[in-house]
Amino acid sequence: MPRKRRARIRDWRLKLAALGLSVFLWALVQTEPRTSSESFQRVPVRVELTDTLWTLAGPTTPAEVELQLSGSSRDIIRLDREGTALSIPISQVGTPDTSVFLDRDWVELGQSTGLTVEFISPAMIELMFEPTMTRILPIATRVYGDLRENLALASSVGLAPLNVRVRGSESQISQLDSVWLEPFDLARVEKSGVFSVAIDTVSLSGAYVSPDVVTMGLNVEDDIERVLQGFSVQFDAERIGADVTIEPVVVQVRFSGPRSLVNALDPSLLRVWVSPEDLEGILPGEERRVPLRLEGIPEFVTAISETNAVTAKRAAEGLTGTNQALR
Repeated sequence: MPRKRRARIRDWRLKLAALGLSVFLWALVQTEPRTSSESFQRVPVRVELTDTLWTLAGPTTPAEVELQLSGSSRDIIRLDREGTALSIPISQVGTPDTSVFLDRDWVELGQSTGLTVEFISPAMIELMFEPTMTRILPIATRVYGDLRENLALASSVGLAPLNVRVRGSESQISQLDSVWLEPFDLARVEKSGVFSVAIDTVSLSGAYVSPDVVTMGLNVEDDIERVLQGFSVQFDAERIGADVTIEPVVVQVRFSGPRSLVNALDPSLLRVWVSPEDLEGILPGEERRVPLRLEGIPEFVTAISETNAVTAKRAAEGLTGTNQALR
C-alpha cells in the first residue's frame, strides 16, 4: 500500500477516536449533577407535641420561615414541587411560653437527601402552651334532608356510644357541652339500618376525640295515612261563658307517619280544642275566627285537621249558646 494512503487511513482513525472522546466527555459533563443554591419562602412551621399535659395555645410566632438550600438542581426542583415544612419536636413542656432555636435537621427534605440546609430565617421562634383538659361529652346529631316519599321515621335516632372522650386546650374544652357529628343526609336512607358517622373534629380546632367515628341507628317504616272522624271541638266553657258557640262542632283529622304508630292511634287520647286566650274578650254578638289546636299526637306522627280554624260566636244579650266543654 502506498505510504500516503496508509498515512491518510491512520489520520482518519485518530480523528474518529478524538471525536468519540469529545462526545463522551461532553455527555459526562451533561449528566454530572449541577449544584445550586435556592431560597424557599413561606415555609410552614409545625409542632410535633408529645407531652399530653400540654397543648399549643395558638400558632407559632412566626408561623412561617425562610430556608436557604443548596444541592443538585434536580433535587431542588423536586423539593419545590413536593413542598417542605419545618417540624419542631417537643417531648416535654417546661413553661407556657417558650423560645426555640431552630435546628436544620428539623427541615423536611423528603427524598432529596442530597440537599443541605444553609440557614433558617428567623433562627428562633416563640411557642405558647396551655394545659390540656379531658372530658366525657355527649354526642349531638345533625340530620338534614327528607326521607324518601314512601318512608317515615318510626323512632328516635340511636347512637352508640352516646358519649366520647375529648382532650384539648383547657380554654376550649371547658366551654363545650356536647360534640357534633358530621351532618347526615336522610335522603341516603333506603331502609332501617346502622350507619357510621364521623365526629366533626374540624369544629374542635385540633382537639383529640375518642372514638372519632360512631354508629347511628335509624328505624324507618312505610309512610301511611289514616283519616279519623267525629272529633268534637272543645273549649273552656266555664272560663269563657256558656253563651259561646263553636262552628263546626265536629271535625275530621288526617294522620300520617310510620305504619305501626298510625295504626296504633287511640282516638280517645287525642284532643281537638280552642285555647281560652284566643276567645278572651269576645263580646255579645261577636263572631271570631280562632285557630284549632291538636294535642295527644304521638311523636313521629303528623296530624292535620280538615280545617285549621273555627268560628266562635257569643250570643247576643239574653241568648245562650250550645257549648262543648273541656274534659
